[in-house]
Amino acid sequence: MAGFYKQHLVSAIDLIKRYSYKEPFAIFLKNHFKKDKKFGSRDRKSIADLCYCYMRLGKSADEYTVQDQIIIGFFLTHQQDNGLLENFSPLLKHSVDENLEKKIEIISESFPLFNSSLIFSFHQYISTKINLESFGLSHLRKPLFFIKIRGEQQAIIQMLEEKNVAYASFENKILGFEQHVNLSDLFKLDRDIVVQDISSQFTISLLDKYDIKGNTCWDACAGSGGKSILASDRYHFTSHYVSDIRPSILEELTERLSKANIKLTDAFCVDLTNSLSIQVAKSHLPSTGVELIIADVPCTGSGTWGRSPEWLRSFEEEQIEVYQQKQIQIVKNILPFLKKDGYLLYITCSIFANENEAVLEAIKNSHPIKVLEQKYFIGFPNRGDQLFAALITL
Repeated sequence: MAGFYKQHLVSAIDLIKRYSYKEPFAIFLKNHFKKDKKFGSRDRKSIADLCYCYMRLGKSADEYTVQDQIIIGFFLTHQQDNGLLENFSPLLKHSVDENLEKKIEIISESFPLFNSSLIFSFHQYISTKINLESFGLSHLRKPLFFIKIRGEQQAIIQMLEEKNVAYASFENKILGFEQHVNLSDLFKLDRDIVVQDISSQFTISLLDKYDIKGNTCWDACAGSGGKSILASDRYHFTSHYVSDIRPSILEELTERLSKANIKLTDAFCVDLTNSLSIQVAKSHLPSTGVELIIADVPCTGSGTWGRSPEWLRSFEEEQIEVYQQKQIQIVKNILPFLKKDGYLLYITCSIFANENEAVLEAIKNSHPIKVLEQKYFIGFPNRGDQLFAALITL
């Protein structure tokens, strides 16, 4: 039986060493297993799990071998041994069900060069609003995926219970599930339910205290369209515009919003980091201005690395400045389209101050804006993402 676990460990080590960090690790794994047919589904799941045990450690155990890091990662991220610890680290097996604080102590004794503060190592860039220790340790837990209920809540809950699908319930019709759960066989995606992170869903709450009449909305960096669905469900805009830099994404977004029964006024492709984008947007947007602009801008994604922990090891700090300049330019190019009494909802999924507070300061220094609200939405206590949002008006 030991050979079974050794084979998986050897395969995981080989994959980790071959990975170049030039694509998401999930895609790398998928492509590898597609080419190498010798592994069954159980094997693939086990090998992938061991790889992610390594990724979730960030740089906290870099002084040790890849095998040691996998074992450390497995111990810290699991509450039960599947046989790995029994065969490769029997002493750790007996403590695998301890709480995380105790397990950190045990690892620190067995591996004295282990430093948990380096799981997320970019401390100097993190906003002072973030608890560094708790945030860093949160990467040892695999995030949930979340849905927003759009259909009849009781009927959806009843279906989940009939099918014995475990879920966690949160306010505002939000449910959380483990990553392996497939809901597409039970519900119509985007019609009955919308898949969207819990913190992402809460960003629109910044609008609660303000008078949104529901006339015009422009989702400027629309991506998959989750924010458009949120905004439309709440305010039922008379005119709804979406744009993105990627034509393929825009096509998928249009189809998704159609499934969600959201009627678009216009969808257009534009690079909002380019000054010429103002002319492109002018040809699509109303000349009277837009009541609500949503700008979920490109960013480092540092608040979401629990979902893609390879970034804990591979992120290049110079990218923060690159993204900051893009964000400032996007906001500057968007502001001319905001009505005098309208609102701009600025959003990132970053916890770096230079992409959030510093961007607001840069805009305030060059434009007569008012920042009505700004907030970090901390999702890790609920196994969700971290987002920043600010509500701006002229």
